[in-house]
Amino acid sequence: MIAFLGLQINLYAQDKKIVTDTIQTTAECGECKEKVEGKLNYTKGIKFAELDVESKKLIVKFDQRKISEAEIKAIVSSLGYDADEVKANKEAYDALPNCCKIGGM
Repeated sequence: MIAFLGLQINLYAQDKKIVTDTIQTTAECGECKEKVEGKLNYTKGIKFAELDVESKKLIVKFDQRKISEAEIKAIVSSLGYDADEVKANKEAYDALPNCCKIGGM
């Protein structure tokens, strides 16, 4: 609380509910990028998702009140890609085109 011109004003720190996280994936190509970004950028609670194919790093900005990091990793896994320690869903991985599989061609 501060006093200003005889008025008392309460100041509250803004809650930091919007966070940015970087997730290591096994994405291989532009098709992977479109698939991952397309799904995440239209998921409730996610403000922004961008995959750098060269480094395989996924940057996600999200609202912790609406979605968790674990839920985001589960979505990436359900698409057929590893997300840090969360391994890709086997059926989804097997359904990926060859260019999207590890070592893609």
